[in-house]
Amino acid sequence: MYGKIRTSHVGSFPLPHSLDNLRMIIDDLWRIKLDAPPYPQLRSFIDIYLKPLADKGLLKEKNGFYFLESKESFKDIEYLEPSINEAEYMIKYLEEKKYGFKWLRAPVTGAFTLASRIYLSKDISVGLHGTLLRKKSLIEYIVEYVRKHITYMSRLGYNILFIDEPVLGVIVGKRRILFGFSQEEIIEIINHIFSKAPGEHGIHVCGRISPKLFETLAITDKLDILNFEFHDNPMNIESINPSLLEENNKVLAPGIASAKKPVIEPYDELSDLLRKIGEKTMWRIDLVSADCGFGGLATDSGDPYKAYRIGLEKLHRIIEVVRLLQKK
Repeated sequence: MYGKIRTSHVGSFPLPHSLDNLRMIIDDLWRIKLDAPPYPQLRSFIDIYLKPLADKGLLKEKNGFYFLESKESFKDIEYLEPSINEAEYMIKYLEEKKYGFKWLRAPVTGAFTLASRIYLSKDISVGLHGTLLRKKSLIEYIVEYVRKHITYMSRLGYNILFIDEPVLGVIVGKRRILFGFSQEEIIEIINHIFSKAPGEHGIHVCGRISPKLFETLAITDKLDILNFEFHDNPMNIESINPSLLEENNKVLAPGIASAKKPVIEPYDELSDLLRKIGEKTMWRIDLVSADCGFGGLATDSGDPYKAYRIGLEKLHRIIEVVRLLQKK
């Protein structure tokens, strides 16, 4: 086996946004002994980053969508200092409770994904083709915005810094890269975002992963950890290139439990999937988690607290599976 395998969580939970819920989640993550907890995201991973821009008048928000009104005013994003109350509160709460987590994960929504949620006009029916992804001259401002949040998280005390980029699974396909980006440009953007940040650097991409995307991220210098989903997308195993992991000193952080289905997976199911991925990667495995965050985990009853308990048990079982595996 490659080394000690840690457990983690991508970030979100299906509970209403409140300090009471934030404290409860942190207490629970300490109780089940998750190695590298994130600050719990109880708001949309888009709203956390784009709503401050709308509040400052740099974007227009309507019905949960964000629109670019003025290219010139948007450039004032460079003067906006990061501030995420939940991330700051977690650090204070950990000190108050004397919870000695050695690793803290900071989930930061990536530049490509944020750009994909900023529309250039009121017509959202055109989808991604009507977003900031088409305007490379403006994306650089979002890149700087994300970079500042990464360094901000590091200053707070988070030492595993992640960008969440689900849209990259769409942009980088099996045969081509959309919106005029090149592989080199994607690599350059990610490297720049992490350029001034200490600690470990990772990227999370949920959904289907093409071999081309795996290769792109594996050869990105400033990334250490690649986090993909394998439970609900088992075909992602075919995209793993173990040689690229070894040659570029990368580890794979596999998602091994569903983040969508409110069903607690049997231990054997989790263990078998982890072993399969471990054998494929020559055990270059770390930060085992569920496929994604639990923000979208819903039950038939619609009870968010029931969904939360299911998600927490998924994490508990992942922790137990990793612990037992390393004893053998």
